[in-house]
Amino acid sequence: MIVQRFVHWRHTANSAGRADAARSVAQAYIEGRFGAAERSEAEATLTLMLDDPSPKVRQALAEGLATAPGVPAVILRALCDDSDAIACPVVRGSPALDDEDLVTLAAVGSEAVRRAIVARRVLSVRVSAAIAEIADPAVCVALLENDGAAIAAVSYQRLAERHGQDADIRGALLARDDLPATVRQQMILAAGQALAALPLLRSLVGAARAEDVTLAACERATAKLAEVAPAGEIPTLVEHLRRSGQLTTAFLLRVVSTGDIDLLAAALACLSQTAERRVMAILAGGRQKAVTALIVDAGLPVSMGPLFWAAVSVWREVAAGKRPARPEEVPQMIIRRVVADPGSREGPADTDEAARFLHRLANEAALDAARERARRLAA
Repeated sequence: MIVQRFVHWRHTANSAGRADAARSVAQAYIEGRFGAAERSEAEATLTLMLDDPSPKVRQALAEGLATAPGVPAVILRALCDDSDAIACPVVRGSPALDDEDLVTLAAVGSEAVRRAIVARRVLSVRVSAAIAEIADPAVCVALLENDGAAIAAVSYQRLAERHGQDADIRGALLARDDLPATVRQQMILAAGQALAALPLLRSLVGAARAEDVTLAACERATAKLAEVAPAGEIPTLVEHLRRSGQLTTAFLLRVVSTGDIDLLAAALACLSQTAERRVMAILAGGRQKAVTALIVDAGLPVSMGPLFWAAVSVWREVAAGKRPARPEEVPQMIIRRVVADPGSREGPADTDEAARFLHRLANEAALDAARERARRLAA
């Protein structure tokens, strides 16, 4: 009887009245006010409303059913295939849509529909992967800002590959606590490259100086990233740095001067194709010849051996308590050790360049320490 009454009534009702009827029937349906026999008739009535020529009626129906469980799939999918104003409330809120529905909607829907998908309270890894693969930067930012979105490492990588040059994407990626260290380092590098390309910076300090400054900042940020990255991610991070050409002598000097022996060991193991346990044993207790041989096996010039030996020796003494020192003091101690070594003073030009680099690291460490003391005093 419900269906017959509705069919006769809708021919004389205006669109506003039909919209009110859609809300009422939807509300009664989701509240369970129909008996078993009437429920099938109510579903048939709702189905007829899908064909109403007025979008107001279909929108009222969508809003009434958007957050309700147990709505027939055929009704929900028809609403999702309607205009954005009608589809989006359902896409955003319906608990009855499964991953298959959402992945399909992500593939064929508009950007507005994709925004509705990423606004859902919870998103599975599969749905997040679909969004990461096809959505524009604004939608991907919304995905990253959704704390209820489960995102796999491969999807983070795709986001970085597709939109890594977008500043908003970089910021949203870096704000994720579960971002893999490799992707975080890629975003650090992308941010540095964007900074180096700024016309204002290049006009102020020159193109070469801008690139040097941003490269140094990226190296520092990468070294700090390695300090806080989970131990299980370090080998993957090191391999990423190797493949991208970032495991340079300068970077390794920065690592050893700051005492990140775990990262240094992983890097040297990767470059020299030596077991990390063996590398760690050499760094912890090996003689100068063994350390130098390791440096050479890693592809560094033999002239770098004395510098790395000096750094390793200083950190051994600090770790053993033989030479009390604050971390920011260690680079200067390494420099003094290098200067005191006659062999290092007589080395080739690349040794002098490396020594100048160590001086710069010492200045950076002293400045960082001064800034930290100033912040503590100001707090």
